[in-house]
Amino acid sequence: MEIMDPYTDELLSAPPLPAAHQTEFDDDYLRAIGALPARSRAHCAPAAAAALEPASVMLPAPWDLFAAAHVIQQPAVEAPVPHQQPKQQRDRKRVAPAPDVTAASDNSSAKRPRTCPWVPDYDADIDVNLREKERNARQQPSPDYLKTVQEDRMDETTRADLITWMDDFTKHFVLAPGTLHRAVSYVDRVLSARALSTTDTDYELRVLGAAAVFAAAKYEQRSTIRKLNAKDIAAYCGFTAGKEVTDMEREVLATLRYELGGPTAHTFVDHFTRNSRGDRNMEIRRRAHELADASLVEYGCLQFLPSAVAATALLLARLMVNPADKQEYFEDLTGYKPVDLIDGIHSMLRTNPNSRSVILPALSQYL
Repeated sequence: MEIMDPYTDELLSAPPLPAAHQTEFDDDYLRAIGALPARSRAHCAPAAAAALEPASVMLPAPWDLFAAAHVIQQPAVEAPVPHQQPKQQRDRKRVAPAPDVTAASDNSSAKRPRTCPWVPDYDADIDVNLREKERNARQQPSPDYLKTVQEDRMDETTRADLITWMDDFTKHFVLAPGTLHRAVSYVDRVLSARALSTTDTDYELRVLGAAAVFAAAKYEQRSTIRKLNAKDIAAYCGFTAGKEVTDMEREVLATLRYELGGPTAHTFVDHFTRNSRGDRNMEIRRRAHELADASLVEYGCLQFLPSAVAATALLLARLMVNPADKQEYFEDLTGYKPVDLIDGIHSMLRTNPNSRSVILPALSQYL
């Protein structure tokens, strides 16, 4: 017999274990080097193989057995069965649904498919929520309240002068962005609900505008109450006392039924440009906000939803920055096609006449 290595010789020369402690072990190595005879076919019969453990059973590693020997066995605890949701809920995924047969430009409150690579998936949920809120009839002013409610008490010029004064008010106290849009919305809704009651309409409108700005500022930024109060407002506006402001604020809130959170054009400009990056895109965002702010004095813009006003401002801002802009992803971002905004474009250009020479030629490719 050939000389074997010391390890094999030790295995073969060791005394046999007692029968109670004998265990089977894999001796393929010994058979491979010729130390043991080859296994007979009888050992490979199917009956013998059936007695073995299934191949899927995995024995624990030696270190796992060692660790288990030093741990006090705890009684088995049945794992809780997770709550099973209905199949419809389990199958539902947080993605935009397939395109509807209705065109995206109808500003539908249903989720619209998004193809913009920089728009996150959850943006569709935010979009749906904002569009549902802007369609709330109780938070929309009447587009013709000057004729149907106020009659001859005020006109478009009086309204424009009031909004210009409110703009100066917000800038003087350095109020949060979006305050002016919300305050103007409050004023238009109040004037759509009730007519002016005094002969001194200019004074009443200024008290109304100041109270609306006060309420809107507190809604937009809570810290406003630390730098703005009724006494300071009265001193700035020339009112008799701060009580005039607080009394009018209560009337405004009651008329609005305390529904103060509807989205404005400022809200939608922020929403449409929330993922903008780079100097050029930030310049477009800035110009869109300026155009949306200027549209507040245009009475004709009340006939459009805030999202349409914001989309129009974004379209014009893009063309002002780059007249050759192809408006890539514009409909995907805003839900409007450029051709759907033609009326809003004409209304907004009335407040920005100097932009016509640049914008109108660039618009010809879309209209």
